[in-house]
Amino acid sequence: MSNHHQWLARQLPQWIADGLVSDAQAEALRERYPLRDTLNLGRLLLTGIAAVMIGLGVILLFAYNWSAMGKLSKLAVIFAFLGGAHVAALLLRTRSHVYSESLFALGTMLMGAGIFLVGQVYHMDSHYPNAFLFWSLGALALAWALPSLTQAFMAVALLMTWHLTEVLDFHAANHLALPLVLAIFPLAWRLRSPMLGRFASAVLFVTIGFSISVVESDLVVSMLLFTAMALLALEGLAGPAASEIQREIARAGAGPALLVMVVLMYMMSFGDFVPELIDIELQSGVAVAYFIAALVVSQGAFFWLLWRERLNALVRLAELALLLALLPSLLAYASGEESIRGGAGWVALGFNLTLLSLSVWLMVDGARNADRRHMVQGSLLFALLAAARYTDLFDSLIARALVFLLVGAALFAVSHFYQRNKGQVSREA
Repeated sequence: MSNHHQWLARQLPQWIADGLVSDAQAEALRERYPLRDTLNLGRLLLTGIAAVMIGLGVILLFAYNWSAMGKLSKLAVIFAFLGGAHVAALLLRTRSHVYSESLFALGTMLMGAGIFLVGQVYHMDSHYPNAFLFWSLGALALAWALPSLTQAFMAVALLMTWHLTEVLDFHAANHLALPLVLAIFPLAWRLRSPMLGRFASAVLFVTIGFSISVVESDLVVSMLLFTAMALLALEGLAGPAASEIQREIARAGAGPALLVMVVLMYMMSFGDFVPELIDIELQSGVAVAYFIAALVVSQGAFFWLLWRERLNALVRLAELALLLALLPSLLAYASGEESIRGGAGWVALGFNLTLLSLSVWLMVDGARNADRRHMVQGSLLFALLAAARYTDLFDSLIARALVFLLVGAALFAVSHFYQRNKGQVSREA
C-alpha cells in the first residue's frame, strides 16, 4: 500500500474541516488515490500465526486424550471450538478488525481440522482431497460473506492444495478447479485488492498447466500462451470507466501473465526446443474443448480491444507470440505432418527478434522516463538473450569477446541515460 495514499487519506478529513476541499472533491481524490489492501498485513500476519498456534495447541491437547473420548464428546469438542472462534470473531468485528480476522482465520483452521477429525471418528474411507475441496469452499464462502481478504487468500491456498493432490496423487485433470479459481477474480475486484488479483493470476497458470498436462501434455505451452493473452487484455477490458484501483487490479493480474509469456518466448528462442514445446496434437474431445475455448476467449478479447481501439503494446506482443508459436503448428497439424522441425529455426528466429525488440524498448523507455522497473527488466532480458546466443552462434573466442564488450557497452550507455533523465525528472517534480 502506498505511503502517499495513506498520508492523503489521513489529511483529507482535516482539509474538509478547514474548507480547503469540498466533500465531492475529497471523494474524487479518494477514488483517484485509493487505499489498497487496507488490512495491516504485518499485524494481521502476527496475530493470525498466534491464533493458528493456539488452535494447534488446543487440537493437540485433545488429541492426547482422543482415544479415551466417546464419539459425542469428540463431536461436541470439535463444534464447540469451531463455533466459539466464529462467535468471538463476530463480537470483535466492530471493535478490532485485525483480531476479528485472526479469529475467523482460526475458525477456518478449526473447520479443516473438524473435517478430518469427523472422518476419523466415523472411519470414513473417502477420497481425501475432497476434504481440501470442502475446506476451501468454506473459506471462499466466508471471503464473500464478510468480506475478508484473509479468507480469500486461505481459500486460494486450499484450492491449490486440493488441485495438486488430485493431479499429483491421483493423476486426475480436475476440471472443476478452473472455474473455482476464476471465481477469485471478481472477489479481488470486490475486495479492491491488487495483491489478491496477482495471486489468483499465478494460481490460474498453475491450475491450467497441471490440468492440461494430464489431458494432453502437448497443449501445455499453447494453453499457457492463450491464458497469458487473456490476462494481459484485462487492463484494456476494464475500460476507461473503471476506477484507478480497478485498473490497478487488472494490471496486477497481468503481471504473472507477462512473466509466463516472456519465459515461454525465451524457451522458444532455442531452435532445438521449438518442436517439443509447440507441437499440437488434439487427440481427445476434452483437449479439443480446452483448445477451442481458450482460442475463442483470447482472440475474442484481442479483436474486441482492436475494435474499441484499446490495444496496448503488451497485448500486441502477446498476439505476435501466439502467431509465432501456433501458426506453424496448426499448419503442420492441418497438413498431416508429424512435426514442424523443418521450420523450427525460423520460429526460433522470430522469437529472438521479438525478445530483442522487447528488451531494447524496455531499456529505452526506462532510460527516457526514468522508469527503474522497465530499465531493470529490459537490461536483464537483454543480458539473458545475449548469453543464450553467445552459446549458440559464436565459436570464436574473439567473436564471443566482442559480444560481451558490445552488450556491456550498451548497458553502460543505457544506465548513463537513465541516471541523467532520473535527475531531470526529479528536478521537474
